[in-house]
This record gives sequence, C-alpha cells and structure tokens, in this order.
Amino acid sequence: MANTIKGFFAAAAAFVLSLLGALAPWVAVILVAMVLDYITGMSAAWVAGELSSRIGIRGIVKKLGYLVIIAVGMIADWAIQTGGQYIGFQVKMQGFFALLIIIWLLVNELLSILENLGKLGVPYPEWFVKLLTHLKETAEREGEALDGD
Repeated sequence: MANTIKGFFAAAAAFVLSLLGALAPWVAVILVAMVLDYITGMSAAWVAGELSSRIGIRGIVKKLGYLVIIAVGMIADWAIQTGGQYIGFQVKMQGFFALLIIIWLLVNELLSILENLGKLGVPYPEWFVKLLTHLKETAEREGEALDGD
C-alpha cells in the first residue's frame, strides 16, 4: 500500500513538472517564498499578540489565489502560443505571462517577508527593499507595455 501511495505521488509530481516545463524552478521558488511569508507573518502576529486562526486561514486562501493567478497566466501563455497567430498576437518567449506574474508575486512575497521580519526586530538592509521595489515596478511596466502593443 505504501509503495502504491508513493508511486501515485511520484506520478502526480512528474505530471505537474511536465506541465510546468521551464517554469518549474520559478514555481518552486514562489512556493518557498509563500511558505516563508506565511511563517514569518504568523510569527509576527504571534509576537504582536494578534495571532488568530481566521487570519491564518485567510492567508492560506490568499496564497491559493496566487497559484490560481499563475495558472491563469499559464493558460494565457498556452492559448497565445497555440492560437495567437490566428488572431495576430504572438509573444516570442514561451511562458511570458506566467513568468511575469510569478516575478511580480515573488517580489511581493519577498517584500512581505522583510516587513514581517522587521516586525520581529530582525534587521535588514534598506537598499534591499529599494531593489525589490524597483524589480516590482519593472515587472509592472513590462506588463503595462503590452497595453500599447
């Protein structure tokens, strides 16, 4: 029975990785960042005496929403790659929208982690926040540039 369960999870993981393709490392990184943000956020809430299961569940639902947004980006990428030529819209890079969404969400998660660490009294360099903010703005400009194309 244990081997059957292991086999099922191995097959499911292989299937998901085959769907993700080149985005697999990016998805892995955003998942790690989401977990770290959740842990640091819950820690900051605990230290502040504001920890509640309602807030924790809301955070999990929000993280699941992030995964849905990434999936929507992947679906848009697939649709444009396979059918965009018929409507006169093509993107040169495969996975462009999903990657842009992941980068934007990743930067948000990293900024949130730093904010949570600050609430815990952990020092961090201010230049790092400025760098992440610049990356977020760059990702937003890239997405907005598509409006003009």
